[in-house]
Amino acid sequence: MAEVSNESHFANWSIPNLQKINVQELYTRHRQSLRSWFEFFNTSKFKTPVNIGTATRRLLANVEYFQTNYFIVIIILSIYCVVTTPSLLFVLLAIGAGSYLVTIKNREKQLSFMGRQIPLPQQYAAVMALCIPLLIIVGAGSAIFWILGASVFVIALHAVFHQTPNQDAFGLQMQEV
Repeated sequence: MAEVSNESHFANWSIPNLQKINVQELYTRHRQSLRSWFEFFNTSKFKTPVNIGTATRRLLANVEYFQTNYFIVIIILSIYCVVTTPSLLFVLLAIGAGSYLVTIKNREKQLSFMGRQIPLPQQYAAVMALCIPLLIIVGAGSAIFWILGASVFVIALHAVFHQTPNQDAFGLQMQEV
């Protein structure tokens, strides 16, 4: 029965459905699933799991329960990484400035090269292509892996040690037989 619900959940991420995503609806849904930060950081709910089965159940339950909170943690770690790496911040600002200039230039008149008009998406792709060597030079790859590693570590640590809501309903620890 659980497999059926997982299959239907993953069916929502098909290509035709991704093209129909309503950003406002997605934002509203995740905003409603945001748990209180007091509940997220409540230190009285942090307990060491009894065995690996309990740790796995906690991990799965907490990742689903605190999904939006974990997403915000990833965003905060990403901002920290970019702000503490000035060269990466500079390149990202250059990408933003280049994209802004492309937008400004196309308001007046579409860019043409050797008598051919260049579509706006290709102009954005050119800005990105010009900035890829800069991103490689400043170590954007290592920043991405730092963000992934730090996020997985922080989220897994929190999810394994934070008691799930159904565990602390009666204060009981279920033992496997």
